[in-house]
Amino acid sequence: MNNIIEEKVKTWLSRQDLDLDIKEELARLWAASLKGDLAAQEEISDRFYRELSFGTGGLRGKLGAGTNRMNRYSVEKTTMGLVAYIKENCLGGSVAIGYDSRNKSTEFAEIIAKIITGAGLDAFLYDTLMPAPALSFAVRLHGCSMGIMVTASHNPAEYNGYKVYNNRGCQVSEDEANKILALVEKQEWFASPLKCESGKLTMMGEASKNAYYDAVYGESTGIDCGLVSVAYTPLNGAGLVPVLEILKRIGVRDLYLVPEQKYPDGDFPTCPYPNPEKKEALALGLALAENKKTDLLLATDPDSDRLGVAVLHQGDYHLPTGNQIGVLLTDYICHIRKTNETMPKNPYVVRTVVTTKMGDEICKKYGVRVATTLTGFKYIGAIIGEEEDQGREDDYIFGYEESYGYLKGTYVRDKDGVNAAMLVCEMVAYYKKEGKTLIDRLDELHQEYGYYRNHLLDFQFLGAKGMETMAAIMEDLRKNPFKEVHGHSVTGFVDYEEGISLPPSNLVEFIMEKDRGFAVRPSGTEPKLKIYIFGTGESSEEVGAFLEEMSQALSQWIKNKEV
Repeated sequence: MNNIIEEKVKTWLSRQDLDLDIKEELARLWAASLKGDLAAQEEISDRFYRELSFGTGGLRGKLGAGTNRMNRYSVEKTTMGLVAYIKENCLGGSVAIGYDSRNKSTEFAEIIAKIITGAGLDAFLYDTLMPAPALSFAVRLHGCSMGIMVTASHNPAEYNGYKVYNNRGCQVSEDEANKILALVEKQEWFASPLKCESGKLTMMGEASKNAYYDAVYGESTGIDCGLVSVAYTPLNGAGLVPVLEILKRIGVRDLYLVPEQKYPDGDFPTCPYPNPEKKEALALGLALAENKKTDLLLATDPDSDRLGVAVLHQGDYHLPTGNQIGVLLTDYICHIRKTNETMPKNPYVVRTVVTTKMGDEICKKYGVRVATTLTGFKYIGAIIGEEEDQGREDDYIFGYEESYGYLKGTYVRDKDGVNAAMLVCEMVAYYKKEGKTLIDRLDELHQEYGYYRNHLLDFQFLGAKGMETMAAIMEDLRKNPFKEVHGHSVTGFVDYEEGISLPPSNLVEFIMEKDRGFAVRPSGTEPKLKIYIFGTGESSEEVGAFLEEMSQALSQWIKNKEV
């Protein structure tokens, strides 16, 4: 532990106004570290070796004492920097604020509102927890200059975070985030927030919430869902009321809720890692679905912007990946719009560069343009805004990413699990009338377009050492790119940090024959390195073998780097 960190700890502990829970937590750790407890010393270093910074999902970190933690002081410092950004750029006079079910979310939202109004700006604060897409909607509904969502999305229970949205309801770009961060860094820790109290606080109640529900329902494909049975879990998050409202509107009558995960609970007692991408998070939901033999299990994450799905097929429940649901929805929406003769003249779909290319083939059949962008739904939202500026708002028909994010419609600029829950139910109802499940339809698509499967590897790198290891791995990949992996030749290499017609990003991609390959990037929201493997082939077995070979080879390569 270096002297700088020791001075920071002593400064925190010397403050008389430090929150009692923060002070007691830090004092226990400090005392243990002074006694030679190596784990405590490492924990102290991790808490103070840096300040939290913006990633693809904004500010995010573990709750607790320290500059590298989410606490009231990091929230105050960040909000004061955001206020400075708004005023320096003359962006207007109001900010929308939302929050989910995580521990401290309500408290942080109230602190943010006090600082905003104390700085002479108006604040629009939801009167209860709401999904992240509802915050994106509120920014535009109330003409706000910016928005703040207190959430850590699908991260483990000990996390919370702070997403920042611009006046278009889109998460801020890298350029905007860097400018905000520069002003945040100029703010002093423990500085007294402005208290001129000239700003107005407006609580967003039923009118704002109903406007959001109406906008979601406005994207319905018009299929009655009265014959679809659904099990649903909000994973103790913010999705309960919004999802139930929308499922009611589309006619779902046979609906079952996971009782242990029904109500908001920031401890997520039955699911400490509330990520609907992970089968472990769906255990109770699957048990309920199997008991009731429902057609479908739906699961939203704590801020309800992601949707996980399980489908009953031939007596068993199958868990389509985010890529597969994205492909199914792309096909379904294109088919419905063509059938109903509502396809715009110049339609387009947006996906991220690490999302399956199978949807591109479907779009080609329907004459739909595909725009690709960087990882993170904010980039999809940015493209929607850019197209809107060119008078092409009505041309957008769908956007999706491999990490279970989907959006039909332009009423928000973020992925929306409530919107996705509605669309998946309608899609299931449509194919059920034809005697098919979503798995049947996916098989049909594979027969028509070939087999596409992706696989995600993620490797955890904790603390300062972990950050250094990830940086070293990315540098090595750039300086010494693979020529082949397990006998599969690499035919192309793309470094997205160089721009490549998109904003610079810490992402590299290795291209192989047959539209195969893999991409590597550090997560912007977790201490993880992610490897996305793209497989194609004439059969499921061929693709599966390729993915297995690549997974083993790349996992071993990472393991060797960790030594």
